Amino acid sequence: MGIAFFTLLVLVVQYELSYDAFHQSADRTYRVVEIIDTQDIGERSASVPIGLGPTLKTLYPNYIDQSVRFFNHQAYSHVISISDKKYNENHLYFTDDDFFKVFNFPLMEGDKETALSEPGAVVITKELAKKYFGEKSALGKKILYEKKHYLKVTGVIDKDNCPSHLDFEILVSFSTLLITNRELFYKEDWVWNPCWTYITLKEDVQPEELEADFEILLQDPTKFPEYLRDYVELYLQPIQEIHLYSDLDFEMSPNGDYMYIYIFSAIAIMVLLIAAINFMNLSSVRYSTRVREVGIRKAIGANQTELINQFIVEASILSILSMFGAIVFLELLFTFVQDFLSNSGFVLRDADPQNLFLLVGLSGLFVGALSSFYPLFYLSGFKPLEGLHDTSPKGYQQKRFRKWSVITQFIISMFLLFSTYVAKRQLDFMKDSDIGFKPENIVMIPMGEVRFQSNNFERLKDKFASLPNVESVTGMDEVLGVWVQNYPYTFIKNDKKLPSAFFASIVTYPEVFNVFDFQVLAQNQRNANDIPSREIWVNEKFIHFMGFETPEEALDLKVYTYYGYQKISGVLKDFHYEPIHKPIEPFIIDVNNKYRLLNSFSNKFLALKIKKGSNWNILEKQLELKWTQVVEYRIMDTFFLKDKIEDTFKKEEQLAKVSLIFSIIGVIIANMGLFGLSSFITVRKNKEIAIRKALGMENFQAMIFVSKEFFVLVGSACLVAWPTAYLAMKLWLDNFPKAVNIDIGAYIFSGGLTLLMTMLTVSYHVVKTGIKNPVEDLKAGV
Repeated sequence: MGIAFFTLLVLVVQYELSYDAFHQSADRTYRVVEIIDTQDIGERSASVPIGLGPTLKTLYPNYIDQSVRFFNHQAYSHVISISDKKYNENHLYFTDDDFFKVFNFPLMEGDKETALSEPGAVVITKELAKKYFGEKSALGKKILYEKKHYLKVTGVIDKDNCPSHLDFEILVSFSTLLITNRELFYKEDWVWNPCWTYITLKEDVQPEELEADFEILLQDPTKFPEYLRDYVELYLQPIQEIHLYSDLDFEMSPNGDYMYIYIFSAIAIMVLLIAAINFMNLSSVRYSTRVREVGIRKAIGANQTELINQFIVEASILSILSMFGAIVFLELLFTFVQDFLSNSGFVLRDADPQNLFLLVGLSGLFVGALSSFYPLFYLSGFKPLEGLHDTSPKGYQQKRFRKWSVITQFIISMFLLFSTYVAKRQLDFMKDSDIGFKPENIVMIPMGEVRFQSNNFERLKDKFASLPNVESVTGMDEVLGVWVQNYPYTFIKNDKKLPSAFFASIVTYPEVFNVFDFQVLAQNQRNANDIPSREIWVNEKFIHFMGFETPEEALDLKVYTYYGYQKISGVLKDFHYEPIHKPIEPFIIDVNNKYRLLNSFSNKFLALKIKKGSNWNILEKQLELKWTQVVEYRIMDTFFLKDKIEDTFKKEEQLAKVSLIFSIIGVIIANMGLFGLSSFITVRKNKEIAIRKALGMENFQAMIFVSKEFFVLVGSACLVAWPTAYLAMKLWLDNFPKAVNIDIGAYIFSGGLTLLMTMLTVSYHVVKTGIKNPVEDLKAGV
């Protein structure tokens, strides 16, 4: 069991470490990252301006081999139609024709050289090919994009065994934008950064060489605007580091975390150690009954080498049997724990068989080597007379060794239980934390291409608002509480224009204050005829950032934005506009009081606040009916804001689940060995207990006498496990802006559960010994 669990976790770790390693030029492939730091605020963006990729390739031909961009219109989903069927696809990207020169995803159908070279070309995954066309070949088939443009399938990709942070299902040739959005194709906007851009360096070119020359591009007056030029930094991020080490704004897909690799590796080693120590203890008990056998064999001429060879063969047979058992158990185990590993794309059937057998073999040899340690170096070293004299040697070194091995098992078990408790508390804390508004009854509806149709956008808003179970509706450019954009703002304080700065911001409408129950700290009092067409609201952090002492001081502060001059109309209590993992920074709500003035790129979502207790199934059908009255060609997407916020806790949830299941397994394995060991210890104390009972010891006292040794072992383990686990979990908690305190519950849970499991494990032998008639043991001469 221990070998199987160890192998499974190591396979998962190997899978996580293998992301994007299959590309032939992975060691030379980098993502271009843009850092904008203005007055210690700004953004760390995984995406860059749309024209940066081709510009880099043209400007630095001696450094760069290939350049590839990914662009998705910053849309939540895209409509694909096949005959009369419609699908909302969330993983569609436009990409350059050099895609297959940089990324080595296998192409099942089509030609890599030409698959993305023409406008209207599209490459899909084999899963989508089956969904769209069944078992028929997808090559040459037509699909309809956004009910306007036909695309021709020129390739089918097989992404199996290709772990990558590139989370795509549909790739459309970048030149297709010449058809769908010609203006965007030639757009020269160096502030807007919607493209994920990758480059492959030439052989022997170091990334530092290219980064040193980026200054030429950054200071080009035809590129980045003057107010931004001195605050922008470009750097190259190795593609193989993205999945585990990148936590930038606007990641293409949720990434893993290197810290969890260390944690899973540590858990794997701990489980294997528990299994090995368990096997070693049971082996020492089993071989201790063979002391007389060793003495007789030595007396008739067997030497130490022959005995060692015998014990090695026996241990090898057991190890081989355990390896076969581990392989069988591994298949059953993966089915059971697959839900716990759902965040990982790892699938057991995709594991390399050679690697699988190697891991099982090495772990089996390790356990076998430890289990044979006692007979090899202790029993085989007995002198013949020592072996013939006593079948149960009581050497001090043997007893001390056995105690320390049991203590080690307890330490590992308690460490895992302690970590599980803290991880679960932190997860619950994050889920239950007050984020500054209540997301429970807020439904988000992605607009897709409807955002470019201002009349339809307003019609949908009005139709949804007319439903009796909808309290309020607003539009916004992003999903508050999950992700937001950063926009440049220039504030004027004391008649002095401050340097422009990029602030986290959301562009929305006045109904946002009805949908999100923000707490207002200060606001201007205006009548209906005095409301400006646009206004700015800020949070408390902004007040501190600007050096104001009270919220009222910020009211009517002038600010220049993309839409012209505006003023601050109100101040809100701080709330988490991004996941709780991130600290709260200065934040701006840019409110448009007239719908037609809002940029269509900002109409990405409608946010609906529904009445508490509403029947969602009925309401959803009502919303769909209203939707189809306005937008016939597109399926309505919906998601609850609370669910989307909770999705940001997946890594912590996975850690809590994995810690829990492997803590339980560790305790079970440890107690399986403890059961056999307790039998051996109580048998050896039978005669002593019989004499004590004959002299007046009560049954209860006898049970305490037998149990106290295990109490001491658990107590000794606590002295090591608790401070070690505390330091490890404190280090983990330091990664969160808000974290729980490690309370006494962690100590009670880990120590108490270990003690309880220990007592339940040894209780059978303890009770049996305690109530046994002493005459039986004295007559037996034990």
